[in-house]
Amino acid sequence: MNKHLILIFTAISLLFSGCTDANMDDKHKKETTETKKEDTEALNNRLAGGRLGSENIAFIGGGSSNKIWVVDAKYHKLLTAIDMGGPKLERTKKLYPDLHDAHAITFSKDFKIAYTVVWFNYDDPSQVIAFDPTTFKELWRAPAGAGGHHAALSPDDKYLYVANQYGGTISVIDTKSRKKIKDLKTGKGPDYISPSMYWDGKAIDSPYLWASIDQESKVVAIDWKTNEIVKEIKVDGMMHGINLTPDGKQVWVCVMGGKNVTVIDVEKMEIKDKISFKESPIHLSFSPDGKSAYITIGGTKNQVNKINTSDYKKVWSSTGVSLPAHTGVSPDGKELWTLNHGLDAERYPYNLGGSVVSGVQIWDTENGDLINEIPAEGMPHEIQFVPYSAVGEYTEIHPDHESDTGKSDDKHADDHDVQAVYNKNCASCHGKDLAGKTGPNLLKVGNRLSAEEIYKITMNGKGMMPSGLVSKDEAKSLSEWLAKKK
Repeated sequence: MNKHLILIFTAISLLFSGCTDANMDDKHKKETTETKKEDTEALNNRLAGGRLGSENIAFIGGGSSNKIWVVDAKYHKLLTAIDMGGPKLERTKKLYPDLHDAHAITFSKDFKIAYTVVWFNYDDPSQVIAFDPTTFKELWRAPAGAGGHHAALSPDDKYLYVANQYGGTISVIDTKSRKKIKDLKTGKGPDYISPSMYWDGKAIDSPYLWASIDQESKVVAIDWKTNEIVKEIKVDGMMHGINLTPDGKQVWVCVMGGKNVTVIDVEKMEIKDKISFKESPIHLSFSPDGKSAYITIGGTKNQVNKINTSDYKKVWSSTGVSLPAHTGVSPDGKELWTLNHGLDAERYPYNLGGSVVSGVQIWDTENGDLINEIPAEGMPHEIQFVPYSAVGEYTEIHPDHESDTGKSDDKHADDHDVQAVYNKNCASCHGKDLAGKTGPNLLKVGNRLSAEEIYKITMNGKGMMPSGLVSKDEAKSLSEWLAKKK
């Protein structure tokens, strides 16, 4: 054979074998990556009890534990409990709430301050306690009234309202001066106050907050701009849970004594409908889109019900093992959390702190299946879901970034380094000048998205943009840099 032909055939053979090897390597890498991803997802699901929840932290009033529970809502794990402190006086009266009983949990709209209420001594007023959710340190406290129970903030965060169960008043606390400015006389048994915000830091559009006055079978409307009670509406009996719909147009009241949920038209300030039940409704929460209400029922059967808010028809009903009192819906609308006064004694055949084990049960809002439960000490009450950023963003510190003084060199604050990361990983789609190519224009992306939102897109991908283009540190740097583009 001609030497030239032999050389040509040899070169072609090498070329194709090289391509085949390269393709095999790429295929192997892809299969390995996919397998690793599947293994990680399977492990995450097992850790979460079978299904991952929302990427949030849940703060829960731990009731008689005198603690605020802090729970990872994604993995359904109790992370810690913040002790509200105070002298451990013996409870000598049969009261509810009693001493050292943290029911309330309320966050400011920017998630930088959390509030609870605790009664430490029968002869003194209960105390509003403001604390930093990132450090768990107390910021300040102010007196409210006797037997501080539930609480809510005004939509502008200027005032905190505290229902004083044994004082017959709702205290108004000025959050700027950190002092009580007045007591609204309500009658006996002020109990629950409708929250002004549920999930994302946006206030519910309503001119009023609403409170249940359970021993006088009435609901009161508070004008939060004037801090006056402007309306009293009688209902069929004692009540507990009371919540505004997400659009602020209706308020739903769990009337335990009348075995119904009373629906009030906010604009007309009058009763619109009553939804009857065979036993007593205790508490309720709404889905983020307002199309569904989740109502807990107590009695011979402890039930959880999903109700269509347009026609009041029952979608599903599930039976709990104990009294499912307060409720909360995750920000993605996929989970209902019931705060139970007790759990299954067969699973937990022991006491904690001298009382039966209580905790949280987590339900699938689509079909009512029980997803998971979180046992803990004390009877849980109010719940507030907050983003991870509310407790401090995770920052990975590498040893080679540490200086002799123990401080990070913080290279990702350098715009030059961030620009280099952008040019290498993002410019091909978004343009070196950020003006956009196959990807969208990013020149003013900071007007549309926060740093946290940009970080999630950078890490997880979106549309045609794949995930995993950059490391966590690079994603953090890019998100902070791009958020400034306005």
